[in-house]
Amino acid sequence: MKKYILISMLLAPFVLFSQSGNPVISETIGNCDTISVQKDTSNIVEYISYNEASFSGGPEELNKYIRESFQFPKSSINESPYGRAFVEITVEIDGSIKNAKILKGISEELDGELLRVVKNMPDWIPAENKYGKAKSIVRFPVNFRPY
Repeated sequence: MKKYILISMLLAPFVLFSQSGNPVISETIGNCDTISVQKDTSNIVEYISYNEASFSGGPEELNKYIRESFQFPKSSINESPYGRAFVEITVEIDGSIKNAKILKGISEELDGELLRVVKNMPDWIPAENKYGKAKSIVRFPVNFRPY
């Protein structure tokens, strides 16, 4: 008898969860009625990738734009500054740039010039989600290297 109870206890989860639909687990505890627990599948997250905001022409064109537009401040020309600055912008649904800021900079002069260049950038291609074009935040590095 113990053998049949043990086998039924081992097979019960497979039988309960192998049925289609939301599985239900029923159990009797002491003199209580049957307790039913239904597995909730409404919180399952579906991962779908959408297009992120991008500079027209891609990262190469963004680098070219910054390189051609950036004017080194006179005080920094002889210093040969190097390092990496991080920029954050908000790309609106029309592609315009708002809320440009330097997250991590190199120096006040270079950060000010970089901010000027970023604020004057042409419109970006906006991000998209399942509803269409979407506002998004973009962060990217700008490298300063001595030549």
